[in-house]
Amino acid sequence: MKVVTTAQMRDLEAATAQRGLPPPALMENAGRAVAEAIARHYRMVGAHIVVLVGPGNNGGDGLVAARHLHDQGARVTVYLGQRAVQPDAKLDLLAERGVPLWRAEDDPDGHQLRALVAQADIIVDALLGTGISRPITGTLQRVLESLRAARRAEVRLVAVDLPTGLNSDTGQVDPLTPRADLTVTLGFPKRGLFEPPGIDYVGQLVVADIGIPYSLAAEMPVDLMTPALARALLPPRPPSGHKGTFGRVLVVGGSTHYTGAPQLAARGALRVGAGLVTLALPRSLSPAAALVEATHLPLPEAAPGTLGPTAAEALVEAARDYTVMVLGPGLGRALPTSAFIA
Repeated sequence: MKVVTTAQMRDLEAATAQRGLPPPALMENAGRAVAEAIARHYRMVGAHIVVLVGPGNNGGDGLVAARHLHDQGARVTVYLGQRAVQPDAKLDLLAERGVPLWRAEDDPDGHQLRALVAQADIIVDALLGTGISRPITGTLQRVLESLRAARRAEVRLVAVDLPTGLNSDTGQVDPLTPRADLTVTLGFPKRGLFEPPGIDYVGQLVVADIGIPYSLAAEMPVDLMTPALARALLPPRPPSGHKGTFGRVLVVGGSTHYTGAPQLAARGALRVGAGLVTLALPRSLSPAAALVEATHLPLPEAAPGTLGPTAAEALVEAARDYTVMVLGPGLGRALPTSAFIA
């Protein structure tokens, strides 16, 4: 799965428009996907959902989501923070359904918003999306302060694309960024969702398909490791294979204070499918090795728990029988060990 920057996401949206799926259609797909994700994760019928709507496309996604949430049986209230008053078909569709609409400009002290948040079961954060580059101030600051003051611990917060105030490229967060329980990111996940401190604000991450062809992102350089990608990177295993077919790994490491590191490396080699894994440890540490799946090669020591030059000869001789050598986990920095490595 590709991970994109803000600029790359804009390029993907523009390329998608050239293929016949314009921004309004993407927005409709995005809002529907957010509503569907909420319906999969939470009880919808009768739930009171407050949708916080910002000034840009993220707010537009929130308006579409509000309509679909209403149509699925939720009690929806929309709170408009800093959204310009102008003809908007998305607002008209909500008004036709009788969805209550509040404007932050009519609620300067935030009293109404705090009351809505205090009564809500779910909050949808559609205030700001990608591209934030400066601290949040003004009306949106007041909205987020009211949200923080009135939100109860049991109220679930769903972020549209990413939590407001989280930088989609760096993962930096505004002091007022709310912590989401669920983030529905649109099209492709953004890099900032995986970078600290932003990763702690994301909650459960859902990547929603909004109609952008995956082929357009084929040349994007960063991938998110998934089980499917890991499986694709591993070579096929013939039915007639045995431990000699899949390679032999020699893990050389360990010292008095670091007995776990070589065992972790060996366990990793076993998990990715190596046929035979051998732990080569200082002789006095070998009995402490708890990895029963591995074989063991006790090496001569310069001092208890420390490898030195005499171990190199034994290791060079044994290494001829192995496909790969992993040298280093937990070796330490003792002077004899430096001579062993050299």
